[in-house]
Amino acid sequence: MAGMRNHTGAGRAGWILLALLSLWLGCTAPALAVDRRVIPLSNLRDGQPEVTLNGETETVALRAVLPPVVGLTSAVLALSYENGIDILPEKGSLSVFINGSPVADLPLAAFKGPVNASITLPGSLIRPGENQIVFQTTAQHRAICTVRGTYDLWARVNLAASSLTLLSDGGVPEPDLAMLRQLLAGADRGREPLAILYPGNEVDVDHLGWGSMVAQSYGLLLGDQTPRVMAVPVPGKPAGGAAPTLETLPLPGGKNILIGTRDRIAPLLGETRAAAVTGPFLAVYPVPAAGGTGGGPGGGFVAVASGRTQQEVDQAVMRLADIGRPLPTQTAMIVTDAAAPAAPPIPPVQAEGRYRLSDLGFQTVQHSGYRYAGRIGLTLPAGFAPVGDRSILFHVNGAFEGDLGPGAVLNVRVNGKSAGAMEIDKRSSGVIDNGEMPLPMALFRPGPNLIEIEAELPPAGGTDCVFAVRRPTFTLLDTSSIEIPGFARLVTLPSLGGFANTAFPYGGIAGGEPAPPFDLVVVGRDPAWFGAAWSLAAKLAQRAGDLMAVVPYVGWTAAPADNALIVGPIAAVPQAVFASAPLPADRLAGLLEAGALIAQAKARGEPMAAADRRALADRLRQGWSGNAARAGAVRTGMVPQPPGMAGPALAADGGATNRWQRMAGDAKESSTAARGWMPDWARRVMAAAARYVNHWTEEDAPVDVAALAENTEMLPEAALLQYRAPGAEPLTWTLLTASDPRSIDRAMRSLGEAGVWDKLRGGGALWSSAAPAVTTLEASRPYQIILNPFDIGNLILILARNLSQRIELLFALLLGTAVVLTVSMRLLLKSGHQERSGQGRSGS
Repeated sequence: MAGMRNHTGAGRAGWILLALLSLWLGCTAPALAVDRRVIPLSNLRDGQPEVTLNGETETVALRAVLPPVVGLTSAVLALSYENGIDILPEKGSLSVFINGSPVADLPLAAFKGPVNASITLPGSLIRPGENQIVFQTTAQHRAICTVRGTYDLWARVNLAASSLTLLSDGGVPEPDLAMLRQLLAGADRGREPLAILYPGNEVDVDHLGWGSMVAQSYGLLLGDQTPRVMAVPVPGKPAGGAAPTLETLPLPGGKNILIGTRDRIAPLLGETRAAAVTGPFLAVYPVPAAGGTGGGPGGGFVAVASGRTQQEVDQAVMRLADIGRPLPTQTAMIVTDAAAPAAPPIPPVQAEGRYRLSDLGFQTVQHSGYRYAGRIGLTLPAGFAPVGDRSILFHVNGAFEGDLGPGAVLNVRVNGKSAGAMEIDKRSSGVIDNGEMPLPMALFRPGPNLIEIEAELPPAGGTDCVFAVRRPTFTLLDTSSIEIPGFARLVTLPSLGGFANTAFPYGGIAGGEPAPPFDLVVVGRDPAWFGAAWSLAAKLAQRAGDLMAVVPYVGWTAAPADNALIVGPIAAVPQAVFASAPLPADRLAGLLEAGALIAQAKARGEPMAAADRRALADRLRQGWSGNAARAGAVRTGMVPQPPGMAGPALAADGGATNRWQRMAGDAKESSTAARGWMPDWARRVMAAAARYVNHWTEEDAPVDVAALAENTEMLPEAALLQYRAPGAEPLTWTLLTASDPRSIDRAMRSLGEAGVWDKLRGGGALWSSAAPAVTTLEASRPYQIILNPFDIGNLILILARNLSQRIELLFALLLGTAVVLTVSMRLLLKSGHQERSGQGRSGS
């Protein structure tokens, strides 16, 4: 018994000692983070998940919108990078900056494999909202001190294997309206699409219009990243089951917006929340961290835009879409300050004139090394149309110094093409004072342009790489300037390149002038088609830099009265849509169906064999050979329009379309007022002149459809076509189509991930998610839009441009002018001779 008592006492003492030890460890150990967000750096940009820096020095900046967190303690930046084998270790480094502050100086040594680095950042260095991560390399070749040697210098950051981890001890914050826009653009959910929820199983006109406005504002929030938007139906109460609520909805991800009138979404909100909808209503509610199929980190949310009537929902949606005005720090609000969204600041657009590089955001740079590479952005208006052989002049102020050898040169490229070069004359001591370099205007395009400046500085002979003290130096002053001469305000359509760069004719034209409303027509029933339409509208708003006025239509009754975006499956698109399209409906459908089969097999991980692809293409061509003359024939497999889709789907009050048309009419009136007063007779005269000008430019270039099926690797699954609408008015239709919902979903995802958007050209683009390339169709039957019809100088420039492009017309005009002058001179001389002869006879 004594032994037992001693053992029991020892056990109690051990337990007490263990408890004290645990308490001590709990007091001394650092507190574990309640919230840990891991943000892959690949979420920060489209395209390939890597950043490559070339040459001796280069800088790349990434924009990171960070979500709000509570009690941020620290952040960890994990980088995985590699570099070339020719970098001299003593002279190579990769510097990292966060919001302008240096945080790391990593070595670039001889390549032995990828390098992994972990950088701990103080919590005060980063902030919720927009942040900037900058990579800057400095490198020198270990053996070759020449311009050629600089091409061996490179470093590559693997964004997919790099991340930014946010550690906080306050957990996930309760969302409010003030932080809603940070949550929408947050990099932690950068790869997730925005889900727009709608009650019921079908999207009506109102929800199509409301969703288009929300999607446009979402695109503006994302900056340059390609937005993806999906439509998610919310079914009603199942038979014998409980009605779904916001907490039990199977949401696809963490970014969700529910739109609808109070009566339609009240079962989802619950009695308490629905009772708060007493006017235009905005709210945001959290969702479970692992709710639905989205899973992912915490911080998911559902935003709600509602009202008692459609008009109140209009006000709530427009207030949500007005990203220029902040929202209050509260969970829900009744909108009392509803107004039309204020126009954002006019983006800098360069028209005629001379611009210093400092005005374009370029600062004086001094580079020490053998090759300098710099970039300058130049944004031209949508109506930029160069005339003949005119050039944009680049006036250079700079200097070449140091031990230069022969062959020093300054090269300039415009949009990736060589534009000019300037050799450095040593007799002028390498100083460039207002050196004039003409850059062909034909290399520039409407919208953003990239001017690349590259200085090659060959060293004098006998220079040693390691012990080179006085390396060549190049200085480019920001007092250099770019002079833009006069150009015609004219747009030639179809042009998917201009559509992708400037959103014309659907977005803003230039210089703050708003574009007229356009029709958004969706003819498919599946939610994928509405998501594709919203994604397209969001991308166009990005390029336009502002919200666009939209008139929504679900289904097809007649040809749109304005410019139109048409989205739908190829089998449901009416034949009238293809009346002036560059591709006949039946052959385009065959191409898309075949491409969808190939892409679907690859998506399953079972790529189709080359022989099977060839057999598929052969069957296509055999099917076309029998009806080559029936270019516009209707396919036998064309699905007729369902009765419910025959016309625009109206809301319960039967006036949804009229209401959107009235709102668009108000926007059109403001657009007309912005352009100034124009009498009706003048409009008719200018319309007639435009038709006459278009008659000069129309050239029917039919598409060789059989050639599109020759490359079995490139059979498309989606198509984006742009062409002139049937009729006398110069209206533009742009058609986005595919064979089935899964194909359009894959195609819209590849717009950003594969960089398809930046490859759009001509009058049509066909692409597949199974291949990164894009098949471009040349523009057939081009037509022109005169933007400043009452500017006489602009009309003269347009005439000169058209004549320079049509040599036969210019020759005929010159020949006619010569004939008229000859005949006139002969008549004048004859008349003068007769007068002199008459005077002579009268004098005698």
